[in-house]
Amino acid sequence: MGIKEQMTEKADKLFKELEYERGNLQVQLHLLSMDAKEEWGELEKKYQQFKSKASVVAEVAEDSAGDVGEALKLVAEEIREGYKKIRGSL
Repeated sequence: MGIKEQMTEKADKLFKELEYERGNLQVQLHLLSMDAKEEWGELEKKYQQFKSKASVVAEVAEDSAGDVGEALKLVAEEIREGYKKIRGSL
């Protein structure tokens, strides 16, 4: 499996994990406090950016794919931590 395929697979996995967590939180969104709703709004912006960047990972040249993949991983972790924080406030 080549670098592009590996990066695409990793990005897809991260995307699916975040999408699952996002869906679960959306169901409970009506219960959130205003602070959590504001944080949710910020996370939604980051999620949309992550989603659009993840879709172009396969198009990145192989020599920089690792850097892009690592950056996506960091953004995904930041979003994941934000979701955990919101979940903790439920």
